[in-house]
Amino acid sequence: MAQEKDKIFILASDVEYLTQSRRWGSESDAESHEQSAISESLKDLVAEPKLELKSVDIETLTRVTSSDIVDRFLRTEHHRIVAEEGEPEGEIITSAELDDEDDLVSEELAEVYLSQGLKDMAKETYRKLSLLNPEKSIYFAEIISKIDSNN
Repeated sequence: MAQEKDKIFILASDVEYLTQSRRWGSESDAESHEQSAISESLKDLVAEPKLELKSVDIETLTRVTSSDIVDRFLRTEHHRIVAEEGEPEGEIITSAELDDEDDLVSEELAEVYLSQGLKDMAKETYRKLSLLNPEKSIYFAEIISKIDSNN
């Protein structure tokens, strides 16, 4: 039996000797069968590992994905977003300030009004869009006339 740091190696011949000695011997057939199973298990534990040769797809191993690139960047580079030093030049606004004059209008909003059955609000939104986009005023006028005709 050989020993290294924190490891103990048992030679196969030592295991065979132990399993055949009187100390490990059995008195009945049932014990004999159980003992042979234990000795086979011990032999399996100390047997040399069987290695199988398998092919390896080199392309799969060496393929670099976008997440690999991001992970490598985050591990190796120490980039941070840092505010500039000094005081800001102007007033910092953290929320939108909307007045009654600053109406938000879009075709999507007008379509939402229509789907909700708010035809007057949809027509008003299309009128504002017509003023903001004179090149599409004919298009918006047709939509408004369709809304009026469905009333």
